[in-house]
Amino acid sequence: MSKYAIPSKIFLEMGGWRQPLIMVDRIEDFKYGENGYIKIIKHVTYNDPYLLGHFPENPIMPGAIISEIFGQASEYFSFLTDMSDIYQENHGEALHSLRDIYSKIHDENMRNIIRARRAQVQGVLASQNLKFKDVAYPGDTIEVTSKLTFSDASGFRHYSVSAQVGKKIISQGVIINFREVKQL
Repeated sequence: MSKYAIPSKIFLEMGGWRQPLIMVDRIEDFKYGENGYIKIIKHVTYNDPYLLGHFPENPIMPGAIISEIFGQASEYFSFLTDMSDIYQENHGEALHSLRDIYSKIHDENMRNIIRARRAQVQGVLASQNLKFKDVAYPGDTIEVTSKLTFSDASGFRHYSVSAQVGKKIISQGVIINFREVKQL
């Protein structure tokens, strides 16, 4: 577990999701830049509402929910990148890692950036091309890695994603998020 966990109140301000659809329990790592990525953690619990009707005799994490985890992780990557860009533009200081962001997370300037950017950004999971190689069960911890591969002028962002439980890859592929930034 990263010692640079973002406090839950601030973490919720960054995402556009609320329970029962928040699929990211913790941001584990973030690297800014051309070879940037995000790693997140999702714990599969026995009382997750989507498990109740999905193979009740043998509950497994639904593939559609894993797709949602990929979409949310990828949006958090884009959001943290936005925060880093805006902070550097406004304050002249580069934020290249989760540790850097953590060091500024209680700064009112950063909180204002988070609130303003969240009000500007909206998006959806637009497309996916995923391969499922194995399953996740209640009690498992899923680690997702997302890397931006490219963006286009129409607002579509393409991410290379993978999910693993322990050392076992359970899914990988590409997802595409549509992201729109409104001018306030």
